[in-house]
Amino acid sequence: MTELRRALGLLDATMVNVGVMIGSAVFLTASDVARVFPHPLGQLGAWAVAALFSLAGALTIAELSAALPEAGGLSVYLDRAFGPFWGFFYGWALFVVIQTASIAAVAVAFASYFGHFVPLSPRGAEGLAICAIGALTLVNVLGVREGVVTQNLMTFAKMAVIAGLIVLAFGGGRGGSWSHLSTPSGAPPGGLAAMGAALLGPLFAFDGWITISYMGGEVKRPARNLPLAALASVGIVAAIYLALNAAYLFVLGSSVVARSELVAADTARALLGARGADLAAGMVALATIGGLNGNVLGGARVLYAMGHAGVFWRPAAQVHPRFGTPAMALLIQAAVSMVFVLTGRFDQLIASVLFASWLFYALGGVAVFVLRRDASLERPYSVPGYPLVPALFIVFAALLLVSTLISDPRDSLLGIALLLTALPAYLFARRKRA
Repeated sequence: MTELRRALGLLDATMVNVGVMIGSAVFLTASDVARVFPHPLGQLGAWAVAALFSLAGALTIAELSAALPEAGGLSVYLDRAFGPFWGFFYGWALFVVIQTASIAAVAVAFASYFGHFVPLSPRGAEGLAICAIGALTLVNVLGVREGVVTQNLMTFAKMAVIAGLIVLAFGGGRGGSWSHLSTPSGAPPGGLAAMGAALLGPLFAFDGWITISYMGGEVKRPARNLPLAALASVGIVAAIYLALNAAYLFVLGSSVVARSELVAADTARALLGARGADLAAGMVALATIGGLNGNVLGGARVLYAMGHAGVFWRPAAQVHPRFGTPAMALLIQAAVSMVFVLTGRFDQLIASVLFASWLFYALGGVAVFVLRRDASLERPYSVPGYPLVPALFIVFAALLLVSTLISDPRDSLLGIALLLTALPAYLFARRKRA
């Protein structure tokens, strides 16, 4: 049987994560943060907190990915730590909401911003989103190198455009004031629920640090490269996000950021006039299409692992004999994502995805403690600061889940309802396997 090939180096692994993380959220959520944290330093602090907890999660899960460098990521780790149902539970959650809804949401965002250049009807935008999913799925079916090279080019391009906007903001002499970084926009509304809700956007913007673990079976020297890629990708994205949000504040001031629905576009317009709207739309479209490719690339590996374990449709485990890719898993993932494009709104998808994701991230943190008692498991990398770092990550994830339930119960309950479909699906899979 054809197996996946170890073809990805450290740069490839890092760029997969960076490309998935830098999507549309960082261009849209600054106003939500500013309304809860009116002081500019408080806003930057919220992004720093999101970065620190994302880093804690990335370093925690990296211990598992280095010890179990296989395709499937958390589905493999939870299976080893808690039993086959929990591995299936995560894979099923990725299939019905986490990965497929993320792909749909990013594709819809890409179509929305592409519509700045070519006006699209609502149906036209849906059609473009579906075409984008289909085209990138095809690229990734044709070869892992093709998918990763596409990812690297898109990621470097959007990093260059974002860096250009930051340099223009601070060094272009086109407005802005250092006093904006110390002038608050009003009194904070306060409350734990409000603070938790304000962190949702930054955390969603960092979500994606786990993607390369799905491809553990295709990374060269995984014991070294998987932890390094996790550390490097979160560090790179944190630096970009902090600099970009500082640019927003430097140019617009906290009060304008708090009122802005499209803060990146307003910042670019303040710097470049009418041309700024074109720059902002192009920047977000580039960011989202790169994030879309990374999500397509990584998520199918979990379906492949489930098929390989015999708890999902068997053809999902097939590796294309010529291209060396999980072609059927990619096509299944694309089909479900396209259905999501036609149902639900972008914000509903975000809430459901974030709730489901952090539930399993917390279980991954618990798995680190469970598998430390497994003497048969080689551990080439250990999370720094154990047991404090993974314990804090678990506590934070639990608090975030509670805050999400309080601030957005409808969409969180939708996520829970989708997750509960795992129970009959698992029983059916076991029955078929028997």
